[in-house]
Amino acid sequence: MEKEFERTKRVKFREIDALSKKYLSDNEDEVRTSNQRMIVTVTSIYFLVIIIYNIIVPIFFSDWGVAYIYQIALVVHLAVATFVFLRYRKTPRSLKEVQAVCVALQLYVMTFLGIVSVLPLEMDQPAVYFAPMVMGFIVIFMYTFKTALILCLFESVAIIVISFVFKSMEVCNVNMFCALLTFFVALYVMYVVYSNKINESRHRKKLRKMGQTDKLTGIYNRAATEMMSHEYMHTNSDKSFGLMIIDIDEFKSVNDTYGHQTGDMVIASVAKIIETAAGPDNIAGRMGGDEFMIFMKGWKTQDDMKKIAAEILRNAQKIEMPDDRVSISCSIGVCALKDDEWMEYDELFSCADKALYYIKEHGKNCYAFYAKDATGSN
Repeated sequence: MEKEFERTKRVKFREIDALSKKYLSDNEDEVRTSNQRMIVTVTSIYFLVIIIYNIIVPIFFSDWGVAYIYQIALVVHLAVATFVFLRYRKTPRSLKEVQAVCVALQLYVMTFLGIVSVLPLEMDQPAVYFAPMVMGFIVIFMYTFKTALILCLFESVAIIVISFVFKSMEVCNVNMFCALLTFFVALYVMYVVYSNKINESRHRKKLRKMGQTDKLTGIYNRAATEMMSHEYMHTNSDKSFGLMIIDIDEFKSVNDTYGHQTGDMVIASVAKIIETAAGPDNIAGRMGGDEFMIFMKGWKTQDDMKKIAAEILRNAQKIEMPDDRVSISCSIGVCALKDDEWMEYDELFSCADKALYYIKEHGKNCYAFYAKDATGSN
């Protein structure tokens, strides 16, 4: 248990872009929600900033003669803010739309800052105080690290080019120094922000996995297995699926003969066999004690299930015991539904359990398929 809570290893810079992509794919709902909330927040803050500019500039910087720029910005942003509040304040939108709006909003703010940094043309004021605002803006939204880096670099170059074209070389040099400095500062801040997000996601994943897996066997526990099976059934009701319940025969005699430590070894070995036989496309879990299950997400013929059941039976008999007093075998009950058939999960489990009970009463070390009229066995 202690190992699960060890300090997460440091994120390497060369790996951060790939890890940021994984973070986005693993946390889409969180990213969409936080970004959509941030769109509204930043729009509100920017609106207040423009109002303050319209009050301060005419009073304290009237010689600039550019008050109209801020007045135009206020009108434009009023329209933008209205659109943002109506569309993004309450109603959830798609992740792609939200991320696209984040990029557009950032470029929109950067454009305004670029304009006010060069007007009026005849004054040689540098845009030193604008650059940190532009660079800091980059880390507000969660893109992939490479996308954020490209946007940050674009904004740095834009400030330098605008200064070079419209201002004196002296102003250009000051802005170049400022832009490069804040670029590297922003790069470091981005690295810290993305690293924290990635490590937080890793930690949550560890905790989630700990709550979903059986401690002894490492496969899914009963709650996780049933939850995922329920979800699949109700989101794929038009597909065929089935359920296997696997029980270790005479498992009590294993504990009575060899002790609980050997019993745990047998349970862990059977779990590994079941997980391998189920493959990555199905759900394998421990229901408790010596009982396991496999939820089959799709099958074409009963032979698909028979192969899995036969592999489990064959490999269970290969488990090595301390001596020959007890051998390991399993019994398996199966309920398989076709595309045009449906039953709730509890009923599906009950049918598979009936098939298991049938095979337990008729020889064990075998598998049986549930049928509505009769239960047939192999």
